[in-house]
Amino acid sequence: MRTSYGVVWCEGEEPLSRGKLELLPGAVRLDGLTGTDHTVHEIAYDDLGKVRVGRSEADRLNGHAALVLERRNGPAIRVAAASQSWVVNELLEQLVALGLAELAESKGSKNFASS
Repeated sequence: MRTSYGVVWCEGEEPLSRGKLELLPGAVRLDGLTGTDHTVHEIAYDDLGKVRVGRSEADRLNGHAALVLERRNGPAIRVAAASQSWVVNELLEQLVALGLAELAESKGSKNFASS
């Protein structure tokens, strides 16, 4: 199972960051650069309130659908693939497999909400 992905992300209204997303045993880890500054975010799975695919204009990153990690405390983090468009869906499927989200049908598209 793949556990590391090249991504871009944005926390709340902060500038766009780029680097990698790792699925760790107890957390999602984002490690990369914001501009020229090193940045790391480790979000415990217990801190995830909802996980979904954001397709609205407000949710998109660089025009692409984003994985939206809505935290119980703190601003949401939007994550998009750095190059491969399938990454967002694969990440969602892995979070479902870990029991952190459940599949729900809404308006004919896949949405995932935390369980």
